[in-house]
Parts: sequence; structure tokens; C-alpha cells
Amino acid sequence: MDNLTSLMNSPGLWFVSSLMVIVVLLQAFLFLQSAWQEGKKIGFPKGKMLKSIRAAAITAIGPSLSPVIILIALIAVLGVPTAWMRMNDIGASRTELAVSTIVAEFVGAVPGGEGWNETAFSYALWGMAVNNFMWMFVTLLFAGKMSRILTKVNSRYDPKLTKLVMDGAALGLFGTLLSGQVVSQPSGNVLAAAFAAITMFVIIKFLAPKIPSVREPALGIAMLVGMFAATAFVYSL
Repeated sequence: MDNLTSLMNSPGLWFVSSLMVIVVLLQAFLFLQSAWQEGKKIGFPKGKMLKSIRAAAITAIGPSLSPVIILIALIAVLGVPTAWMRMNDIGASRTELAVSTIVAEFVGAVPGGEGWNETAFSYALWGMAVNNFMWMFVTLLFAGKMSRILTKVNSRYDPKLTKLVMDGAALGLFGTLLSGQVVSQPSGNVLAAAFAAITMFVIIKFLAPKIPSVREPALGIAMLVGMFAATAFVYSL
């Protein structure tokens, strides 16, 4: 395990992870520069542009809480540099956890648990990289056609049915991953999952319609509630 920890936090991984983060920062700078130039072209006042940037930065604090919380969970599984890079690159924490879990199962390992060694870690890295590549590849090929395809599907079928099918696929994927952590597992795992699910339901069903911005940190909040509830239960025994 010590060898794996050293590998996950090695200088080499810090170096290659930093390259990706630098690219993301460069992209952000180019987008901001382009937006600023376009604002000047249309005569947008400089004061209002600065105010918009400041408002956007402040607004981003809330949605950033969820990735930070999940970053801590990813660090325990993938190490600091990989978790840092993946959250800056993709930001889709659920996908990162799902892909690393699915790929690790191919070699009979559980991320951060039994069988989690250098081989399983390398498989997880490859799985996340290929998943990332397919996102970009599909976007490159079909981004311009997606709206037409979706319009065609919705014209042939009930749009509500289409949305239910897509939501059902996501629920099936993450439900399968969750079941492996609660079936035949200690009661603390079950309690954490139950409280997290209830919290997520309350946020999405009752709070999000009134406060849309709460959708972003919903996952992080649900994880915290589940962890604290399970910890309180286990230590109260």
C-alpha cells in the first residue's frame, strides 16, 4: 500500500497533472479575453464588464463547494495530483467515481479498498482517460447535430418519455454502483446511503424549485449529511 501511495503522489504524476491544469487555465483566460473584446466592440461599459466578472466569481463560490468536498473523497482513492487534475479538467465527480469503480472491478479491486494496487490504479487512470477522450470525440462529431437529433426524437416520441429514459439510464448506472457498497455491508454504509439519498431528494424536490443555485452543491451536501449521520450512528454504538 505504501508503494501505491508513493506512486499516486509521485512527482511524475504532479508534473503531467499540472500540464492539464495549465491548459484549462489558458482556455479560461482565452475565453475571458474574447468575451472582453466582444464587450468592447458592442460598446459595453468597462465598469459593467468588471461588475459582471466580479458577480460571476462570487456566484461560482457556491457551486465550487460540491467539487471540493468530492475532491477529498477522490484524493483517498486516486491521490492528490490525479484528483486535482480530474476535477479541474472534467469536474463531473460522479462520472470519475463511476468510471474508476467500473474499471477497477475488471481486475477484482475496489477503489481504495480490497485489491486496490498499482495495477488497479493504472486501469482506473486509463479508464478515465478513455472516457474523457470519448466525450471529446463524440462532441466533435455530433455537437452540431445533437439539437436536430433531439428535435427529431421529441417529434416522434413524447419529450417527457425521452427525458425519463435518459434519467432512468443514469439512475440505473449509479444505483448499480451504490448497491455494491450497501448490500451485505456494515449498517453504517446503509445509513450513509439512506441519509444521502433522502437529503438529495429533499434538495431537488423542495429546495431547488425555489433556489435553483442549490442544485450544484446538492451532491456535496448529501455526501456530508450521509457521512456525518453514519459517523454519529457508528460512534454511538
